Amino acid sequence: MDDMFKVFSAAMRGVMGPGWWSTWPLSTRHAVGDVCSVVEGQLLSAGTLGSLGVPTPTLDSPYRDMLTYDSAGSVVVTLKASGVTGPLFQALVEVDAGAHLSFSRGRSVFAAFAGLRQSALAQPRTLATPLVELYFQRRWDPDWVAVTHILSAQAATVLIAANGGAEAELRLEAGAQPVGVGDLAGQVRLARSRAIGLDWLAGADSTPFCRVVRLRKSWLGRIDADFAPRQKVKGLAPSDIPVRVLREVAEQPDDVVETLDGPAGIFSPPDASG
Repeated sequence: MDDMFKVFSAAMRGVMGPGWWSTWPLSTRHAVGDVCSVVEGQLLSAGTLGSLGVPTPTLDSPYRDMLTYDSAGSVVVTLKASGVTGPLFQALVEVDAGAHLSFSRGRSVFAAFAGLRQSALAQPRTLATPLVELYFQRRWDPDWVAVTHILSAQAATVLIAANGGAEAELRLEAGAQPVGVGDLAGQVRLARSRAIGLDWLAGADSTPFCRVVRLRKSWLGRIDADFAPRQKVKGLAPSDIPVRVLREVAEQPDDVVETLDGPAGIFSPPDASG
């Protein structure tokens, strides 16, 4: 399963770009303001900014979008309407609607997300001051990250081939008819599969992607060398933070807080061999 995580993360990096994390396990739900520790490329919950006294006003996009992906055209999707059949369909009978997916390469990814919507912290740069205050109070671990953006999906389907020649049949819910590949997100059941390494069919809201920030390691190293706030027997109150530090944080928050690149940056792209 760890291998599937690496395959999925590397594939989605090519779609989402740097800075976006692929949630794993895929069933994990994140929210803006979550505090997480990073363990082997995964975001594990450590609390919330709200519980630490940091407000997280959030902006929700009014738009819902659809995203479909397959690894460089290595997945062939054949849609099936109710009332028709064909030689590819062994599990789906004539009255069923659905699709047949054929994977020409191992480690190929098919993903469909419906109803994607972004929620984001209204002003992420303003996190610099409260995170520094928490750090001086010894209430913020230097390895923690804070979730600033999420992409939620109303429905999702992810299939990953274990090797070349893998295939799957997806059966749509009764009454549904496939108009496009995006219709395979969430409203399907796996009717038959061969050599599929992972299948995930989510019919409820999920959060497949998010962005996180942390205090810059280089900045923390300088602060620790100059002031050693973590060495105090008791945490300092915010008013005890040196004035020049507070001024720097307010004037140059991007020098203090950084967006942490997603885990795919440390993984190799999916193997193109069969």
